Order: sequence, then structure tokens, then C-alpha cells
Amino acid sequence: MLRRRIIFAPARDKPFPLAALIAAAALYAAVELAAALAAGFFLWGRAEALLFLALRPWLLLIAPFLVARYPAADRLLFYAAALFLAAASETLLLLGLGASDPWPQMLRGLAGGAALLLLFEIVFQLGRRVLGRWGRAILALALAFLFLTPFGLRGYDLIVLGSTERKAAEVRPDLMLMTALPIIWGEKGAFDPASRPAEAYTALQREFRVRPLDVLDKASLGSGRLLLLAQPRALAPEELVELDDWVRRGGRALIMTDPALVWPTELALGDSRRPPPIGLLDPILTHWGIRVDPPADRALAVEERASRRLAMAAPGTVTTTNPNCRVEPDRHLARCRIGKGEVILLADADLLHDSLWAAPGDAGAQRHQRRADNPLVVADLLDELAGIGRARADGDVQWISHNAPRGRALLLAALPLLAAFGFAGAIRLRRRR
Repeated sequence: MLRRRIIFAPARDKPFPLAALIAAAALYAAVELAAALAAGFFLWGRAEALLFLALRPWLLLIAPFLVARYPAADRLLFYAAALFLAAASETLLLLGLGASDPWPQMLRGLAGGAALLLLFEIVFQLGRRVLGRWGRAILALALAFLFLTPFGLRGYDLIVLGSTERKAAEVRPDLMLMTALPIIWGEKGAFDPASRPAEAYTALQREFRVRPLDVLDKASLGSGRLLLLAQPRALAPEELVELDDWVRRGGRALIMTDPALVWPTELALGDSRRPPPIGLLDPILTHWGIRVDPPADRALAVEERASRRLAMAAPGTVTTTNPNCRVEPDRHLARCRIGKGEVILLADADLLHDSLWAAPGDAGAQRHQRRADNPLVVADLLDELAGIGRARADGDVQWISHNAPRGRALLLAALPLLAAFGFAGAIRLRRRR
């Protein structure tokens, strides 16, 4: 009986050799770095750790299996070393790419990873005791399925992202808007149950008190000083006269006119609800000495504007004979003094289509998912016209500059991992001697 008890007594956990522990932690950090790079980190274009943090729960789900046979203290030391090396490597990569403040994301990532690992340890230990040999595997599969649900990682996201609630700006200037683009009610109008405002329009509503206009006359223009004119319908001659008078008396207008609109639509040709395929403001632009020409091709154009990323589809080019106009080097934008007023002309209107800047899904327009800053660029230009400066309600994104030294950034990211592997090798060599 005593012999049987000795044979079936549970084996004591073996200690985790320090050199192997450090090497395993560095290997985890290297896998997390490589996985994010393979998933399109540079294509995504953010000098932020969000892609690393999105992959971390899935990689950490595997980690407890790799160190299950070691004592609890050694497992905790491995987890701490793995998270620290991953955070150090990724933060150095972001700094090398020009990130100005990656530290808050690093700390939130460490906190989120630690919370997940604590949960995994508790769940897996209980699983082994209650469900036996296959308890860990069963619970790991259950957690994986849970992560795939919309609420599975809600707690983790709350830690690493903070609050994602989108609030309106504290100060919202008045903005008049006239457009034939289907951004206010959707393509099929206010009475279609499937229609809803475009994300670009709701983003502008968080920045301004938007007042849509149906006509341009003294009554509608007289009560405001800031106007967004985005690919409008053909204006009547009297409307063009009122617009010219309003600007010359001191009005400020951002005019988005597209000579080659590629706005996707489900409406049939000839449907009056379709937006104009070309800009219809030539009469007044010619009067101001401005010309907008169509693009040579219909390619996507991505530009950096200060700290913003602007994505446009087949933007036109601006030329002018007006000495009071200044055309930017890319020739997509011009600033003009017209009498006492000012006009900024942008030769693209497709940029207000959500597909150019928002990721797919209900949360695609939120700060942590958007792919460009199109509505924020529009808001910046309107603030420039209004002569004010303020932070954007939706928050800024740190984008990777097109001339960022990627090779140097990758070398910086590799330094902590190489140091850890070297330290582990030195420990092992010393023990052998």
C-alpha cells in the first residue's frame, strides 16, 4: 500500500533554470513583435502600440501551457520578464518611428497583460484540479471562443484603451453646411430605416454646431461667418452672387469641389439623389481667378498635414491667376483672400466618405481604429478660417512619418531581445564552467 502511494504521488514541479527563463521571455517578446509586423504594422501606419496590444491576449493564452510544469514563483517571474521585454522592445520601436509619448500605452499594456495572466493562472489552476489532465486545454478553448465574442475582451480593452466614449468639444463654433453629398441623412434619405448620418458628419457635429442650408441667400448666409461648401448642387446665378457678396464682406468658407468624384453609390444613373460627379462651382471660381483640373489618374492619395493623415480619392489640382491666392506645393489646396473674406479651396470631396478614413465596423471611426484623420483635417481648416485653435474632440493619432527611419527603429526594437538572449547565454556558459 505504501509503495502504491509513492508511485502515484504527484511529482514536484521542477525549478525553471534562470537562463532558460530569460531566453523564453525574450522569445515571447520576439514572437509578439514579429506577429504584429507580419499583421501589417507598417501598413497600418500608426506609431502606437495598439496592434501589439490587440495580439497580446491571444499570445498570452498560450504562455501558461509552456511553463505549466514550473513552480508558481518561476511562472510569475517568466510572465513579468516576458511582458517587460515585449514592452521595452515595442516602445523602442515606436520611439524610433517618431512617437512622442508612447509611455502611457506601454503602461496600460503592461497592466492589461498582467490582468490577463492573473486570470489565466487562476482559471487554469482550477481547471487542472477540477477537470483533471485536460482541464487547461478545455478552458483555453473556452476562453478563445469567449475572446471572439463582442464582449469577451471588454475588460482588457478598457484597461489598454481607456474610455472610448466620444464626446463633443467643449467649445463648438457655428458652422453652415451646404452639400449634395449624402452625409447628413444617408444615401436614400431620412425616411429610409437603413439610412443614417455618415461618421464624417457626426464627427463634424462633435466639433461644430452644424446648420445645414438648402439655399444660399441673404437670410441663410447673414446669420453666420463660417461656411462649409462640399460638392454642392448647381447653384442658381442669384445664389452665386449672394455667396460672392457674403465672402467679400468678411465671410469665411471652406470649399470642397471635386472634378472627378468617385463616391460609391447604389443609386441608379439619373437619380437626383446622386451627388454631382464633377464640381459645379466653375462660374464663381473663375470669377475669383481659380481653376480646378481633374487628376491624371484616379489613384488614392495619402498626405501628411502636420500631425494628421489625409486620405483622398483622385484629388484634382488647383491653379490660379489671383495674386491673393496661395496654392500648396501638392496643388490640392489653395488659400485665397477675397475682399475682406477668406476661402480655402480643397480639390477633393471624396475624403468625406467614411470608407477612406474609418475602419469597417461600428467602432471604425473611433480614435483607436480610424485609418486617417479626414474629418479632423476638415475641422482644422475650418478652425483656421475662424481664427481659433483647440484640441480635437476625437483625439489625435501618432502616425508613422513616410520618412521615418524604419531600419533604425527595428534595430532599436531588437536591442532588448538581443541583450536578454546574450545574458541568458552568459549565465548558461558560466554554469557549465
